[in-house]
Amino acid sequence: MANNRGDGSIYQAKDKNGKPIPNCWRISVSFGSAGGDRQRVQCTVRGTKAEAKKKRDEIRRQHEEGLAIDAGKVTVSEFIETWLEARQTTGKVSEFTIKNYHARLKTIEPYIGKKKLNKVTAAEIERAYAQLKAKKSLSDTTLNKLHILLKSVFEKACDYDLILRNPCNKVESPSVDKPDRKSLTQEEGATLLHKLDLEEARIIQEMDEKEERQVKKGNQFGRSSIRGLANLGFTIGTRIALATGLHRGEVFGLTWKNVNLRQNTITVAQTLTKEGEIKDPKTGAGRRTISIDESTAAHLRMWRKRQREELAKLAIKLGDATPVCCSERGEWVNLANFERWWRSFRDDAGFEGLRFHELRHSQATLLLANGTDLKTVQDRMGHANGAITLNWYAHAIPENDQKAAQLVGNLFGTPSKRTQRGQSKIINLVENSPHAETFREKPDAVGLALA
Repeated sequence: MANNRGDGSIYQAKDKNGKPIPNCWRISVSFGSAGGDRQRVQCTVRGTKAEAKKKRDEIRRQHEEGLAIDAGKVTVSEFIETWLEARQTTGKVSEFTIKNYHARLKTIEPYIGKKKLNKVTAAEIERAYAQLKAKKSLSDTTLNKLHILLKSVFEKACDYDLILRNPCNKVESPSVDKPDRKSLTQEEGATLLHKLDLEEARIIQEMDEKEERQVKKGNQFGRSSIRGLANLGFTIGTRIALATGLHRGEVFGLTWKNVNLRQNTITVAQTLTKEGEIKDPKTGAGRRTISIDESTAAHLRMWRKRQREELAKLAIKLGDATPVCCSERGEWVNLANFERWWRSFRDDAGFEGLRFHELRHSQATLLLANGTDLKTVQDRMGHANGAITLNWYAHAIPENDQKAAQLVGNLFGTPSKRTQRGQSKIINLVENSPHAETFREKPDAVGLALA
């Protein structure tokens, strides 16, 4: 380990004419062994000589603690940019995610951005969170996401020897608001499926009527788009979500290569993002193959036949790479367009406020409520472990709670013959006890004895 060479020197700075500059000091501190590499740190301090000595001692302390010598020069804002660049260089996060990180971290920069990294305290971070919540009306969930990012930034600063410890470790993490998720009942699910059938029939009728007009004009082939094809695909995607519990991006990232209608399975191998990009599942558990019911499989067979006919009008041949739910041009759908369709459809169907993700929530809840084992539900949902499944979906269901109460009653409510004989024995002993009179005067004592 390198040894310090003396305490370091402090002398009054001079101008170009060699005249001393009032209240200006030059500091020079050398580190390293006599026969090895040596490092010299020099800087200028304006102020009293006592302040210069304080700066010299700080340089020595940083070296002794293993910190980078220039640690005290880097501000929070500057290091945030360094952190973002490092994250982008890894290639593990998309450009959209980097922009999202940057936007979140920007919210706290007005409060601690200009401070030196090594001067930020846990108390200052907590005050910043409180001000953001009050002035920006940020939710606890949003603050929690910011906290996770900021903690990662300071952790990297520790790795770079710019700070000794992460101030975020002493900050209580803002709580996450657990969303009030709606879960469809079996009856509501059946109603939604019926409404989908009606919507699908309506769209097909409109498409057929338009097609008749196109045929009369001689325009049935060579077109660039098919009106209604995307909306028809949206009904198919909603049907798949009801049957599988897939995420929205997983549903609309499916190609026909992922659908096996001989074995009635769907394989999740990729996901469609809001930006229209195809990405791998976030975790290994997200890449999965799940079964579908025969009714859904039969519907997909009919849809594939219809889709093949519609795409032929665009001179597109349906194949393994064709999206199961395609746009009017036979390409990946625009998820923003889907959201507009979904809000209109669900409101007209009498399901105002129902979020598409709640179809996934409904499947998991109903499966668990009807006795499906946790491991199966976990695998269908693509959760890395069963704890995630339980945390999100195994909430109390009134009917099941009543069944549980009845089960406990059945287990403990009817005493066995052996227990009855034992209780009779205790009662006889009590009656023949020298203290029998006490028990007669205080009947509760009998119950205490039985206990």
